[in-house]
Amino acid sequence: MRANRIEQPGRRRGPLVAAAVVVLAVVVAGAIGFGKLRDVYLEQCVVTDMAAQVSITSGKMVKADVIAENLGLRNGVNLATIDFGERRRELLARIPTLRTVSITRKLPDKVEISAEERVPMAKMGVRGRRGVTGRVVDVEGMVFPCMRGTQLLPTITEPPPGTAIGHVLKGRSLAALRLVETCREPEFSDLSVLDVDISKPDYLLVTLGGSYARAKIAWDGMDDPGRQGRDDLVSRLSKLRTAIRSGAVEGVKIWNATLPDRVFADPERTN
Repeated sequence: MRANRIEQPGRRRGPLVAAAVVVLAVVVAGAIGFGKLRDVYLEQCVVTDMAAQVSITSGKMVKADVIAENLGLRNGVNLATIDFGERRRELLARIPTLRTVSITRKLPDKVEISAEERVPMAKMGVRGRRGVTGRVVDVEGMVFPCMRGTQLLPTITEPPPGTAIGHVLKGRSLAALRLVETCREPEFSDLSVLDVDISKPDYLLVTLGGSYARAKIAWDGMDDPGRQGRDDLVSRLSKLRTAIRSGAVEGVKIWNATLPDRVFADPERTN
């Protein structure tokens, strides 16, 4: 009979230990190599020349250096360590004058930024207060600060304190904005709107250019702007324009466009 071979435990563990040592050595070497490569990459992401590495296209109101400062861009900063998504959100929240900001990384050490500013559609006034408030609103209803080039814009007059900067218009204020927006369309170019007062409970009081006559305007969906509401607004404005053009009544100071089927002159407010 052949005797059974009995392997010693130490002889079986020897190759396994050696293999484990080899694997560990490979992992450690790989980690060291990866760390060195990462260090080399990070070194290449450092901004050393802002003019050459950072491109910012901005508008007239928010300067490029303000955008750079808010995004944390300066000489010595490492682009790889900046959370541009979070910085972008903070920038738009902090500066409501900016409508959009796009950021493009050009690996490893360049970044391109394009900022689009909001375009004022109307000035924001407060009933009972004279003078310029410095607040304007764009087509999206966002209120933001702007003092330059707004003299000829119509005014939306709100009760005190008025919609704050960085907030979006709601309710009657938003309805007034939609009226201003609609009156800028070519078919209503002769309805030159100077002011829209939202303080009345049942209608908007619009001051028109030229004769400085005023018009009471209300429409279906005024307090919940939507497509159907806009159609009714267009209908009321069309009737108002036709009534003014007709010249049937002279010296009208107040037009009433609150009814869906007709527009008439307030007899108590005519010369």
